[in-house]
Amino acid sequence: MGENTQEKNLIKKEKVSLFGKIKNFFKNLFGKKQAEVNDEPEVVSEESNNQFIDYIKMTEDEETKLLELQRKYRRGEIAENDLTDEQIDALCNLYDKQINDLKVSIKIKEDKISEYNKRRIENNNA
Repeated sequence: MGENTQEKNLIKKEKVSLFGKIKNFFKNLFGKKQAEVNDEPEVVSEESNNQFIDYIKMTEDEETKLLELQRKYRRGEIAENDLTDEQIDALCNLYDKQINDLKVSIKIKEDKISEYNKRRIENNNA
């Protein structure tokens, strides 16, 4: 096949790995120019791909279980006495993270509103 591509001046396309696709996605997302292309294709072992996928699945499972525990606690299906110390700590950390995310979101929205009001005042004065 390699000889055939040279004879017909075809471009040989390398198979892009999962990590390569993710990297290209973020490069395109942030508008950065692609780095110079190496002649050597990236080599990512199947084992590392499987480890990464297993890690993501494990993380999603833990988060899903924790969010389900939070829903049950809020609905009153589970009492605080029924939870282990580890579950209580995990829920506290989850609530802290959610509170911080909300504070950041509120701050961003306040900044946008403030910027909007400044532009509106400037346009009214003009």
